[in-house]
This record gives sequence, structure tokens and C-alpha cells, in this order.
Amino acid sequence: MTFPHPSGPGPHPPAPGTGLAAALVRAREAACLTQDELAVRSGLSVRAIRNLETGHTARPRRQSLVLLAEALGLAPAEARRLLRLPRGGGHPAGPAAPPGSPGPDGPLAPHAAAAPAELPPAPRHRLAGREALAAALAAGLPGRGAPAVVVGPPGAGKTALVLRTAHAARDRFPDGQVYVDLHPASCRPVTSDQLVQRVLRSLGRGAGVRGPEEARARLRDALAGRRVLVVLDNVVTEAQVRPLLVDGGRSAVLVAARRELPALPGRSGHRIGVLGRPEAREVLEDLAGAARIRGDRPAALDIVRYCGGLPLALHLAGLWLSARPHRSPRDLADRLADERDRLDTLCVGDLSLRASVAAYHRPLPPPLKTALHELQHLAGEFGVEDIPARVAASRRLAVDLLEELAHRQLVLAGAPDRAGRVRYRLHEAVRLYVAHGG
Repeated sequence: MTFPHPSGPGPHPPAPGTGLAAALVRAREAACLTQDELAVRSGLSVRAIRNLETGHTARPRRQSLVLLAEALGLAPAEARRLLRLPRGGGHPAGPAAPPGSPGPDGPLAPHAAAAPAELPPAPRHRLAGREALAAALAAGLPGRGAPAVVVGPPGAGKTALVLRTAHAARDRFPDGQVYVDLHPASCRPVTSDQLVQRVLRSLGRGAGVRGPEEARARLRDALAGRRVLVVLDNVVTEAQVRPLLVDGGRSAVLVAARRELPALPGRSGHRIGVLGRPEAREVLEDLAGAARIRGDRPAALDIVRYCGGLPLALHLAGLWLSARPHRSPRDLADRLADERDRLDTLCVGDLSLRASVAAYHRPLPPPLKTALHELQHLAGEFGVEDIPARVAASRRLAVDLLEELAHRQLVLAGAPDRAGRVRYRLHEAVRLYVAHGG
């Protein structure tokens, strides 16, 4: 991101498209962040960011710009240039205001005295087949410094399960609930250092930290002495979670992960996948109406089969029907029968099965993407011996490739047979995504 050099002072606040306001917009778009996402990362309010980007805040505090530069991941030189850009009246940024003091863009969230309450709303629908697991997860919090980890393939309902669990347990964490999405769609993942700073700001302990090591020590101290629930969504590495773990603390860490996290100490792991037929039909009945689904049982069974028992796919199918009371379950089943159109049909509003799979597929290294495109030609289950030589030159490489894909929740590994052979298969949503152009 390149910022314009400072220009001379002017008598009016910068209009949108000029000076600081335009630079902030360009930096946020280059980082692939919405205003809401930047607010979460920086600790500023959405209104404060909007006012800065439109030029309505005449004299933003220097500390606000420092927080934005950190949240945007700007290089030091770019951050310094941002602080020098002309603002209202053209005066250079003054010293940072005392923590918690009000300013033209409102008080900073990191210094708020109130306990943070950042959890997104709990899912309104029933978690068919998962209510007991949510209750068990909630009962197990806090886990004596060990995180509770939910892992599963795209569309398995990890976020819904974790949020239901968090809301059930929130009263046991009166010092706050912090929620961070570590890999929002189409954006770069949050690094461990960025996460530490983000949680510190939420807990009002982020001011004056000098360097990553001090930040991690301060976070451990904050979590050890308080009862805080930290919910991490879309985790992709152990390194993102490790700084939040405190032995014997009263805080808890609840994780929804896109891949296995075997290196986390003492983790309580829970793998989730597809639903059985009764639970899958219950999802449809809950959203589209029991009478409507039971009145066309063959069509409902076809919908369940085409959705592969995947909770997100079933949820989208139910929403599709509920939005079209004049259409029958058979109409939807006939649309889903053509797998070339299935991912496009399973898209309602801003919810999409395709986007869920893309979030797993996009960060794959090229060899794994190539392997998936080759494996989608193998119908049903396959073994190591079925891997083409152009994909893996040896059996050992083929085994490693399949294990990595299974680790990333893109391939499902079955139990070994009597001869010790393992059969694999692509998760159905992954196969559709790869086979039909993503």
C-alpha cells in the first residue's frame, strides 16, 4: 500500500477521496477488510472508522491512527506516513490522549472499563444432533488451561456449535467474552501477534505494550487473573491459539478449527461431520415446516441425499424452501439432482456452501490443489494405490499427501481393514467444488 505524500494544510477537513480519508479507504481495501472487520481488529468503533474515511472527523487522535495502522498490518514506513498525512486544519498529530479519555472519534474500546461482550448472536435454529455436544462442551469450560477444539470439514457447522456453546457458558465468565474470526473470507489470516494485541485491547490492557514478548506476558497475566471466555473462529494453526493458554487459569479458550491442531497441549478435541438421516430431515423440518417436509417424504429424502447430510447444505436447503412457500420440496430436489448446479442452488443471501469450501481450498499450496483435482476423478472410495504417479511419485509421498488432505478436513479417512489398508474419499462438497470449477 502506497500513501500520498503530505500536502500543505487546508482550512477544511479532507473530503472523501483526498488525504488521510482516501488513504485509509485504500489501505483497508488492500487488506481486504470491511469496516466491521477493521473495527474488530483495531478496537475502534465502526462509526469512528466511517467518520475517518469520510473526512467527518476533523482531528483524529494519534492513538486511533496507530491502532488502525497495526490492524491494517502496515509496514513501519507506511505507518509513519499515515501519521503525517494532512487532517482537519492541517495540524500534525498531537500526543496521544490519556487512556480512556474521550476524543472527536469517541473513546477507544481497548480502554473501556466494562467487560467485553463480543459474541455474535447464537444460532436461532436447533442444532439437530448437536445439542448434547454443545451442552457437554459448555459444561467442560474452563478446561484447566487446555482449549476445547471443534474441527470438521467445510459446512459441518463448527461456528454454530461453538457459538451455541459459548452462549450457554457465558454467565460463568463475568469478566468478558471475546470473539475473534482469525481468517475472514477472502482475507489474510490473523497472526498470533495480531491476535494477542486484539485480545489485550478488548480486555483494556493494550496500552503501552513494548514488543510481542511483553504483550504475550501481559495477556497471560490478564487471563490468569480473570474469568474470560475467548472464542476463536476459523483457526488454521496451533500458533494462533498457543499464546492464549494459561495453566490453572479461570479463563477458557473455545476454538472452531479448519484443520487438526495436534500440537496444542491438553486440547479437548471434537470432530464433527455429516448428520444422520433423521437429524438431517429434522433440519429441513425446523426451517421449512414439518408438515411440508413430511407431506413429500421421497423428495425430502432426495434433498438429504443431495446435501450429503452436511449441516450447512441442509440449512441452506431449508432456507431456500422457507423463502419460497409456493415451491414444493420436489422442485428443490429436482434442482439439486444436477450436481453442476448444486453449489449455485445452495446459496441464500450471504450464506453459501461454495464460499465455505473456498475458504478451505484457497490457502492450499499448489501441489495439494493439483492433487484434489486429480482425486475428484476417482469415483467413491480410493486407496493409496489409486493415486496417479503424476500426483505422487512414490507410495510414501501418496500416503503423506492423503494424510495432509485429511488433516485439512478435505478428505475423509476410513478405519483400516484387516490388512491394514485405509480407504479415503473426498468430502462431497469438496468434490463438487473441485469438479465444477470452484
